[in-house]
Amino acid sequence: MRWNRFVASLLACSLLLSGCTSMKRIRPATAAGQPVYGPLKPGDTVVVHTVDGEQEPFVVERIDGDTIVARGGTRFTRQDIVRLERRALSGPKTALLIGGIAAGAVVLAVGAWIGRNSR
Repeated sequence: MRWNRFVASLLACSLLLSGCTSMKRIRPATAAGQPVYGPLKPGDTVVVHTVDGEQEPFVVERIDGDTIVARGGTRFTRQDIVRLERRALSGPKTALLIGGIAAGAVVLAVGAWIGRNSR
């Protein structure tokens, strides 16, 4: 019975951890010598909003100058992109999640301690 609760708790935590990310807007660099897309790197998950009004979520395979290449070979040049967003870890969401888990653990521990000592 205890293992069932433990496994259920782990599954709940893993689902909550997926909520620790958010989409952050990336603005192309304007200064010479800086990478065009700043912190963007291969493997990042992004959403590109194009001048045609389309939204394309994909994983970055590589960056060739001012062109982002998606896995599968689709290419997006700087002129095609109206808005670019990258999935990134959210500090406040992560902190709230960890705090909530810690508080829940304390409540469960106190409840278990009270339950054992009330017999």
